[in-house]
Amino acid sequence: MDISDRIRQKMTEHHLRAVDLTKMTGATKGSVSQWLNGISSPGGKYIIPLTKALQCDANWLFGGVSAQPHTSSHPQQDTSFNPCFISKQVPIISHEQAETWRDFTDKASLKDQLEWEYAPAAISHQAFWLKVIGDSMVSPVGHSISEAHIILVDPCMQAQNGDLVVAKVDATKEITFKKLIIDAGQTYLKPLNPNYRPIEVTDKCRVIGVVREARLKL
Repeated sequence: MDISDRIRQKMTEHHLRAVDLTKMTGATKGSVSQWLNGISSPGGKYIIPLTKALQCDANWLFGGVSAQPHTSSHPQQDTSFNPCFISKQVPIISHEQAETWRDFTDKASLKDQLEWEYAPAAISHQAFWLKVIGDSMVSPVGHSISEAHIILVDPCMQAQNGDLVVAKVDATKEITFKKLIIDAGQTYLKPLNPNYRPIEVTDKCRVIGVVREARLKL
């Protein structure tokens, strides 16, 4: 179940329509439609009004994990209005920084130099946002991620077949964003745009992190 499934689940539980979400969150009809169809995820300014509308916490909404265990003797605290509890700020870094970000120890020194965006609290401390460059992940059907998006990358996650990943390809000296495909003993990075060729994963190609979320950067 992804975030679009969880949004629809809560809408069904609370008898909400798409038009209700536009009124309750202040988002456009187009944005809500993209949330429901899995094309994009709600941006930072929509987290609090959306969790309020759906009556859930952001950790569950974005990651499927509750903010804290729920027991009958210790009712779960309502944290929908506290962004410090339900989410945390993660930096938007450059493609050049992404290659070595996990090993960079003095991240605090860059606090005033970087732009920050809210992300689910369950994400690792090494996670970062990255601006999408190019149209290789723009698909004519299904999921499509354009330059209008930022992607949340977790370097601490083990990449698996079918994951969207960010990788370093030594042949081009560039950071690339693609879908990881492992099939019949071969591994390659597949663009969603059919106009681009897959990239074979060799010892000269290193996966930097797994993409957890794509979000329209308004």
